[in-house]
Amino acid sequence: NDTICASLNERAPLLAQGAFRYVWSPASGLNGSAIPNPVATPAATTNYRVIGFDAENCFTDTAFVTVGVGYNPTVDIPAGRLVVAGTQVLLQANLSGGPFRRLLWTPDKDLSCNNCPAPLATIQDNIRYQLEAETIYGCRASDAAVFTVECKPDQVFVPNAFSPDGDGVNDILMVRGIGVARVKSFRIFNRFGQVVFEKQNFAANDPNAGWNGHVNGVPSTPDVYIYTAEVLCTSGQTVFTYKGNVTLFR
Repeated sequence: NDTICASLNERAPLLAQGAFRYVWSPASGLNGSAIPNPVATPAATTNYRVIGFDAENCFTDTAFVTVGVGYNPTVDIPAGRLVVAGTQVLLQANLSGGPFRRLLWTPDKDLSCNNCPAPLATIQDNIRYQLEAETIYGCRASDAAVFTVECKPDQVFVPNAFSPDGDGVNDILMVRGIGVARVKSFRIFNRFGQVVFEKQNFAANDPNAGWNGHVNGVPSTPDVYIYTAEVLCTSGQTVFTYKGNVTLFR
């Protein structure tokens, strides 16, 4: 048995052996019905029968072969759009014309899977996702969606209070956010303008890069402190500077 993709003008060479004379049927889609090796180009899946005769027409034998025929499938992905960096988007593909033997998303970046019909994508920067689908007949089709990233100041959040008392709740003051490539700097000042904490070039949402409320190993006094944070968006195009107050409670 064989399969062909009619959309690619493929052909299936057939072959019978062991007889003197051959008769293939149906003759439709064959370049010859009385030869041992016709080439089949049927318009639809066809079950061919071949009867072999000996030289004296005394004996016959029969064999069958099926040629499966497929056509190009359809792949439709909803159009991309402008999103905030770090947004998660479900890439729901609408497929028809299967069955499918292969699905492949490219590029394989920030996807929950690259061979399923509906991966979850985390859009960090401008990107074009393409899905190629291939049927069991070797027919292929593809579609793509383009996403453009924008960065907004509200992607980053620094709490306005924290309580580093060791109870495991709100003990660390850190830079939080989505769509953040790096925090270039995070500085905290006391009311006299002295730097009590400084950290550079680290990932957001990392408690190891936050302030634990100590200065030189000594717990700081409860007070209002000033912070500044310079944050780079994942698109690499925008650096935001954040400033604000934070109250330390004990």
